Amino acid sequence: MNKFIKGIDLLIEKLLMVLMALIVITVSWQVFSRYLLQAPSSTSEEIARFLLIWISMIGSVYCYRTKAHLGLNIFTNKLAPKQQKKAEFFSHFAVFIFSALVLVIGGCKLVNLSYHPVQVSPALNFPMGLIYLALPISGLLLCFYAVVECVELVGASDDNTRSINEISLNKEIR
Repeated sequence: MNKFIKGIDLLIEKLLMVLMALIVITVSWQVFSRYLLQAPSSTSEEIARFLLIWISMIGSVYCYRTKAHLGLNIFTNKLAPKQQKKAEFFSHFAVFIFSALVLVIGGCKLVNLSYHPVQVSPALNFPMGLIYLALPISGLLLCFYAVVECVELVGASDDNTRSINEISLNKEIR
């Protein structure tokens, strides 16, 4: 199972690298064509917008996995390690519920709505359902990682002297 999780981690990392490279190229082309060629590209702005949507959604999964997301631990640091573990479990459970309800179910409904009738982007004539697919995909990945985190928390020993937050800060995904 660990090999599978590391494979997904690597896939997400590589996907984000490709998407970031594509958005840099697209925006650079937009600037080049607008200011140097005096003929702005009509599609590059839309491509950049769609790439930004995918980068932000998949990037949120990456941040959640690497524990780089914004967190407020002022209160949880004052708790005993056992209560910290419970609070972290609750946090991951809340992420799972939110991701399942809003991103997966809501995202699937949005994708479905965009296909009946088919909604296309103005400049590219690209089906918007493929752009909206970022929501359920990132939701499924967040659900998966929330379950992984909960399983790791349940399997962790209770006699840790360091706080759960310190452990999670020092944890590497590879």
